[in-house]
Amino acid sequence: MTASRESEAPTPDYDRWTIYNVSLRTGASKTLISGYGVKLLNWIGSEGGELAITYYDCWECEAATLFTTLRFKNGIGWLARWPNKTQDDNYPQPGVVAKEDEDVNWQDEHEISFVFAVVPQPGDSFAVGSWVHDRNIKTGRIDDDVERFSIDPTTRNDHVEKLEGRAALNWERQICTPSNIVIQPSTGQNSKACKSALRVTSPQRPVSK
Repeated sequence: MTASRESEAPTPDYDRWTIYNVSLRTGASKTLISGYGVKLLNWIGSEGGELAITYYDCWECEAATLFTTLRFKNGIGWLARWPNKTQDDNYPQPGVVAKEDEDVNWQDEHEISFVFAVVPQPGDSFAVGSWVHDRNIKTGRIDDDVERFSIDPTTRNDHVEKLEGRAALNWERQICTPSNIVIQPSTGQNSKACKSALRVTSPQRPVSK
């Protein structure tokens, strides 16, 4: 890991962090992550083999907080989870958006809830979930973007999927349940969307005649 600072930057907050994989045999390096405000969280996953981190994708902007993990793969070296398809090879920013906004109104027309959590999975593994719940206040229309970022149990490679229907609802409930959370950051568990997803409707009793 390295940090670089422009000459006019007033504080370390402006430092750009870069994380490399460096071959001890050849000395060749590859940039894994380039961002700001890197935080090392903890070792998680099977046998604690993945280092969880967060970082900002920019500074002095409307920055997104990204969550990823660093893992070591024999014969290749260190890798970062869930690379973005459009990322710049010189400034890669892999990971899942983990912003911590509560319910907000956008242009007085939309009520948006954002939910993020890292939750346990079978085999001492973990998965990351994000859910954007967008309700149009005027029309009542609801748009949900539910995503699951996981690890293939056989290959250990990244797996990303968009969920719909019953699968989406089950996943929403998992990432909305505070007791499921493996590591911080998490957000949105107290949102209206989560409360609705976790609400259990009591079965109706038959009416006596």
